[in-house]
Amino acid sequence: MNPARRQTAGTVGGAAPYRRHISVLAAALLVAACAPAVERDEGRGHVFGTLQTMAEKAQLERSKGIKVAHLQIFWDRYETREGHFSARYLDSVRSSLERLRRAGSLVEVSLGLHHAPGWLFDEYPEAAYVDQDGDRLTDAPNMVFSQTVREKAQRYVERVDRDIGLDNFWAIRVGVSGTGEFGYPSGGGDNSYWAFDANAQSPDRAGRPPGTPANPSPGWKPGQRDYRGREFTQTQVRAWYDWYLRSLSGAVNWQIQYYRSLRYTGFLKVLVAGSGYYPRDYRRAVQRHLDESAGNRLVALGVGFFRTLGQIRHRHNVQIVPTSLVDGTGEPRNNGCSPEDRHVDVLSPPDRVHDEWSSMRWVSRIARQHGFALLNGESAGTRVSPYYPGVMTAAARQMDTCGLRGLMWAFDSNLYDGTPGSSLADYAAMISRYD
Repeated sequence: MNPARRQTAGTVGGAAPYRRHISVLAAALLVAACAPAVERDEGRGHVFGTLQTMAEKAQLERSKGIKVAHLQIFWDRYETREGHFSARYLDSVRSSLERLRRAGSLVEVSLGLHHAPGWLFDEYPEAAYVDQDGDRLTDAPNMVFSQTVREKAQRYVERVDRDIGLDNFWAIRVGVSGTGEFGYPSGGGDNSYWAFDANAQSPDRAGRPPGTPANPSPGWKPGQRDYRGREFTQTQVRAWYDWYLRSLSGAVNWQIQYYRSLRYTGFLKVLVAGSGYYPRDYRRAVQRHLDESAGNRLVALGVGFFRTLGQIRHRHNVQIVPTSLVDGTGEPRNNGCSPEDRHVDVLSPPDRVHDEWSSMRWVSRIARQHGFALLNGESAGTRVSPYYPGVMTAAARQMDTCGLRGLMWAFDSNLYDGTPGSSLADYAAMISRYD
């Protein structure tokens, strides 16, 4: 999904509230200890799932060919105070996981790093992003510029691994923004660049994570035409913005590398929302020194996927996931991929790509050009673009023509609430044609 349109549609969901019983906890522990190893190879077929999966529906959905279930874990609900973890919440997560595993589902987890607990921002001010106007943002923790945030997040993930076991998960979702996707968080003004906290601005590494480069022009703000008494050139603007993007990509690389350090061998799904901006948008923004008149808030969000996907260092079992299937973009709308797409250079595409291609077609081409073999997809959700009779057929066409290994339908509740074109029967019929 386009970050500008997905602020309320983020892929979040909560485990159903369960009362704590010793028998439930014991059963969950038994399942974790005795369950067969999680399937890792998708094979040649497609794999389908839902987002915000209702655990009580998993058995029924598995019988209809829906293999993947989504489990959301919230950091703020689990680590309620620093170093203090809620046993009640752990029981509810284990109970949901037990039901999904008993149904035979492959479990894809959101570990909820973007749902940071309030104490993190209260006790560690550097956990907040800061823009050029001095505004603080706490929609998501500052995993880009704060080593402290990364250390706290790692401790939380280690606790999840100890209490639940990462090996129970077929895939882990990776992202940075407030919706857990690849981009800086939304919030603030239309031209907010989130690189003005003390760590981001310091010429010393200080509290920045290892490998995060120093700001090439500390103190410079988007829109300024001079710097320390001299003209600030477009070359310097490009250098500053390249630093901004590489710092963001570094937070994704850190997550992937960290999960691997815990010996996690499943899929890691990097979520890519919407089309992001295009090379011509980037050139226009640089020419205007990234000022307000550039008119593209996506540049400030860092969603230049034609550049950032190539900055991901890892390929093995890393899936690029456009979260924009059937988002209404393209001409004709929701168009899929063509064999001729391989001739398009994403660093210098013709204008027809910007004007005619759907979001997911563009992101798919970017991923292929940067050497990613594994692509999956997600539907955008009705808050982005209303569903309609035949919408699943359109999503399947995009999946098939673009070579995606499968898709996740947003959202599980839409299979049961009368949403047009989005019933369980519609999904089962579509799956039968591709599975």
